[in-house]
Amino acid sequence: MKYERQFQVFSTDTGHNGKVRPAAFLQYFQQIAGNHMRAEGPTYAELFARGLAFVLSRLHVQWYRPLTEYADITVQTWTCLEKGASFGRGYRVMCDGETVAEAMAVWALLNVNEGRLMRVDEVDFHYSGDEPLEIPCRFALVRVPLTEVMTRTVLYEDVDCNGHLNNARYADWLCNCIPAIDRLTVTDLQLHYVKEARLGETVTIWYGTADDGATHVFETRLANGECNVRAIIKTKE
Repeated sequence: MKYERQFQVFSTDTGHNGKVRPAAFLQYFQQIAGNHMRAEGPTYAELFARGLAFVLSRLHVQWYRPLTEYADITVQTWTCLEKGASFGRGYRVMCDGETVAEAMAVWALLNVNEGRLMRVDEVDFHYSGDEPLEIPCRFALVRVPLTEVMTRTVLYEDVDCNGHLNNARYADWLCNCIPAIDRLTVTDLQLHYVKEARLGETVTIWYGTADDGATHVFETRLANGECNVRAIIKTKE
């Protein structure tokens, strides 16, 4: 069973080209998952009080058509593919009865006090679920030469309640590095979250393109050289 809510696209969700930015979709996914947890329990806050926290490991989003400001949308989410230490979740965004975007994510449940990942068979709760989407969550690395293109400091506006760079913010940071992004449409986004970036930390963004010119490859690195996030973004004109 899928959980769904209706939203309206804010004008601030759109970019210079009038289309809703990829980062805004990631915010919709974050919001609907939180609503799902609040509706069925336990909530994120209740889990945190028990020393548990969901952390995003991998996310793969596919877009089928753009959205514009003030559009009325239905956003769905459901759990799926729960196995071992992986907690899967699907997402769908619809407008006027048409599917606009879909995504699959893999989450891990961290025992904050013990510093270890919880297995599915160790938890005493489960949110309503349904069948997974046919969107692969395994991150397939594309090997191209990368060049350092930008340095960012994680600021107040960037962090979540844990003091980490919010998952959705990465999409904005990475799209900023794609030449002529205002004339392109993002069709596919894969994110592999390796290590969190905390408030005040410096992050460098490394970028390269595949031979097709439409596949954009990223790696973000912390000040000590550790990989923070790997990503692949596909675009079309």
